[in-house]
Amino acid sequence: MADAPLLAEGIADYLAAVRRPPEAAVSLEAARLIADRDAHRIAGPRPAGMRVTDSYVPDVAIETAVRIYRPAGEGALPAILYLHGGGFTIGSIETYDCLAAALAEACGAVVVSVQYARLPESTPGATIAQCHGVLRWMARMAGPLMIDPTRIAVAGDSAGACLATHVAMRARDGDGPALIGQLLCYGVYALDPQREAYALANDPGLPRAVIESMIATWHDCAARDATVVSAPLHADLAGLPPTILLSAEHDPMRTEGEEFADALRTAGVAVEARTAPGMCHGFLRAQHFSEPARAEMQWIGAAFRTLLQSIHP
Repeated sequence: MADAPLLAEGIADYLAAVRRPPEAAVSLEAARLIADRDAHRIAGPRPAGMRVTDSYVPDVAIETAVRIYRPAGEGALPAILYLHGGGFTIGSIETYDCLAAALAEACGAVVVSVQYARLPESTPGATIAQCHGVLRWMARMAGPLMIDPTRIAVAGDSAGACLATHVAMRARDGDGPALIGQLLCYGVYALDPQREAYALANDPGLPRAVIESMIATWHDCAARDATVVSAPLHADLAGLPPTILLSAEHDPMRTEGEEFADALRTAGVAVEARTAPGMCHGFLRAQHFSEPARAEMQWIGAAFRTLLQSIHP
């Protein structure tokens, strides 16, 4: 067995806080409930002046719950559609509340976190369409949300990064709205269980068995979609907005993040990429435990603010 990786300060404490109790192994339904019940273990105080509002985005057959984070600031702020991680199956706006709040504060943007329909109850295509619907709602509701509709980005971590870049593709392909950027953190971009990096996985935050189960669930559910949903690494990436891409040193998905950054550049997309040293998969939820994790979130915020300055000097 490989030696345990050397983790950044505070990450071991975070991992201990999110470790699932034995009762969570009973069923996916129970695991989801327990994760939400125990989300307080990684919660920290909200930034001073931040307003948080829960609301719902209506559609013909479904209402999508959203949580809206508005940092202190006057006037119309930029906005970010945020899609949480959780292997497509288990994350929620509650379990990723700390990350969404930190993202809003670091970027100086209104963040709309989406409770999208998870697998296996949904399909990849249906969930992507649902998330894109929330993005379009953000543009329509720019006034009440007090956001600038010309400065909207998408963001996601882990499974959410995969969904976010698919939403960006839908927006690019004529359904809008125009995006100024995408912020992608330790995402799953290949959806290929045979990758060598998975066989060598030594990440305490993402065991190989979890990776294989996540990818198998994606493909099983994608088989129910009417059209093929390609893995981001093999999709048409031309015309996507400038990308901020963060990876983690010990993450088995780090190499596909590097390949995805290269593929974006080859397609003509500007990419600002970084690998966070000493970090495992999922580390951005460790804001309450780890100064290095907070520093990585500040890197995301600084990169986003630089992107805004380049577009609206």
